[in-house]
Amino acid sequence: MDTFSSIEAQLKTLWEKAQQAGAVITRLREEKHVLQARVEELEREVAKLRAEIALKERQIQTMTVTELKATSVVSNGEKEQLTAKVKELLARIDAYL
Repeated sequence: MDTFSSIEAQLKTLWEKAQQAGAVITRLREEKHVLQARVEELEREVAKLRAEIALKERQIQTMTVTELKATSVVSNGEKEQLTAKVKELLARIDAYL
């Protein structure tokens, strides 16, 4: 009878650990889903910023030197902000991956 109680106690402990593991797995899967959604969002934002930069670069390339002097398509501050934002987003994506 003592052996039966011992086995029953061990099975109960094993069952509790299996339930805890299941709860952890479920939580991790949910967290993974949230993180994947965030990575996708950041990747879309990076793509958008890259497209904006490419457009500005094309605009700059098509302008003559005189036009560039007369009209500023991208101010230094704006270019620095875009560059910093892209670097920040790339760093965030790398951190999640």
